[in-house]
Amino acid sequence: MEKKLKVGIIGCGGIANGKHMPSLAKIPQVEMVAFCDIVVERAEAAAAKYGAPGAAVYEDYKKLLEDKTIDAVMVAVPLNKHFQIVMDAFDAGKHVFCEKTIGYNMEECYRMYQKHRSTGKIFFTGQQRLFDPRYIKTMEMVHAGTFGEINAIRTFWY
Repeated sequence: MEKKLKVGIIGCGGIANGKHMPSLAKIPQVEMVAFCDIVVERAEAAAAKYGAPGAAVYEDYKKLLEDKTIDAVMVAVPLNKHFQIVMDAFDAGKHVFCEKTIGYNMEECYRMYQKHRSTGKIFFTGQQRLFDPRYIKTMEMVHAGTFGEINAIRTFWY
């Protein structure tokens, strides 16, 4: 039997409910085993809807990080909380998926990157277009010089 990746969700609000948890629920190799939110009722509702049997619920993310059975965490909290939670998650030996933007400034981002490198854990940020074939093709065309010298780019997303 294949070992499932045990994931803890830190932040059970809008983006987690609207995108991340429904997506993770579709991956057979993933089990959401813990849920944390400062509004504990949101964590309870998420655990009831998406959690593996016996999923834990926390109000304090540090308690979730103490669980040695959790392999990875998804951080979907307000930006001003990303840095400390990501750093603590790496210290706890977890792989980390962090909703964008990962940090307030380059220093925070670099320190998170350095921590990730020193732990050997996976660190990924929510860049939903990264694997979109249309964007990949566009970047291939840019790198091939198809558009000539680019001085500015303006994009729209609808």
